[in-house]
Amino acid sequence: MIDTEEFIRRLNQGRGWQIQRGEGCEAVGAYRFLPPPQSAAGHVDGFFDYQNPCLTIRKLQAKEEFYDDEPGLGRLAFVLHLSGSRRIELGDAHHHELTRPTLVLLYQPRGMYKRSVWRRGAHELSLSVGIWPERLTSLFGFYPVSFPKFLGSGADKEVPFWYSRPLPYSLMSAAEQLLNPGIHPSLSKSYTAIKARELLCLSLSAVLSDGEFLSCGDVSLNRVEHVKTMVDANLKNPPSLSELATTLGVSAQDLSEEVRKETGVSYMQYVTERRLNRAMLLLEGGDTPLKKVAYEIGYGHTSNFCTAFKRNFGIKPKDARRH
Repeated sequence: MIDTEEFIRRLNQGRGWQIQRGEGCEAVGAYRFLPPPQSAAGHVDGFFDYQNPCLTIRKLQAKEEFYDDEPGLGRLAFVLHLSGSRRIELGDAHHHELTRPTLVLLYQPRGMYKRSVWRRGAHELSLSVGIWPERLTSLFGFYPVSFPKFLGSGADKEVPFWYSRPLPYSLMSAAEQLLNPGIHPSLSKSYTAIKARELLCLSLSAVLSDGEFLSCGDVSLNRVEHVKTMVDANLKNPPSLSELATTLGVSAQDLSEEVRKETGVSYMQYVTERRLNRAMLLLEGGDTPLKKVAYEIGYGHTSNFCTAFKRNFGIKPKDARRH
C-alpha cells in the first residue's frame, strides 16, 4: 500500500503543474497544484487522504488554450462543475463539454489519461470527490448493484465510465458551504474531511435516485437486484415499493411482479425475511440485547420481533445464541 505522498507523486506524474504542500497541522494532507503560469492563472487545492474520500477544489482562468493530461489510477470521481467551461476527454469513447452546473460520475482506469481542455479566456469553478471503488462498501455498508463493476470491485477488466446530470440544488448548496466555510482554522482539517464525505454521500444519493442513470444501457441494471440492495441498506426504514418503482421508472405493479418472480414472495415478505436473517446474524455473532437487535432491523417493539422470529425460524431469539 502506498502512502499519501506517493499517491500525490503518481497523480502528478508527467504533468507540468507545480505542487505546493500545505503548512501547519491544520493543513496536513493539503496540497496546491499550480498550472503553467504562461497558460493559466488560479490553482487546484487538494485535500488528500489516500484511503478515504479526497476533495479537490478547482479555480482556474485560462490565458490561452491549454490542456492537462491526468494519469489514471483506477479512481472513481464525482465532479461538481459549478461554473465556467471545460472539455473532458476520457479515452476515445467519452468527449464532453461542461458548460453549466453539472454532476459527473466518472471512472478513470489505471493507465488511461484524462485530458482536460480549456479554451482561451475560459474559467472554471468546480469541486470533485475521488475514491477507490472498493471503498464504497466499507463506507456505506453496500456496493450499489446499479454501478458498473469496476476493477476494484470484481470486474474482469477496466473500462472508462461517464455519467452526467444537472447539478442538484442540495449539492450546489453543500458546495457553497464548503467554498465559504467561515470555520475556525483549528477545525478546518476536520471540517474538510466531513464535507468531503457529505459531498460523496449526496452525490451518490443523486445518482442512485436518477431514473435515467438506473435505466441507461451501459449500467445493465437488474431492477430486482436494485430492490435487494436498497432493502439491505435500509432495513430500519426500507423504501416502499411505490418509491422504488418511481425511482426505477416502472409501475409498482410491474415491479411487484418482478420481485415475486425473482424471490418467490411479495415485496413485504421479502423485507421481513431480510430483517429476520439479519437478526439471526446479529444474535449468532454476539450478546447484543434483544431490544437493540429489534431496533436495528426496524421493529419498534421487541415482542413483535420475537413473535416474527419464532414464526420464521421455529425458535425463540434467545435460543438462537446457542445455535
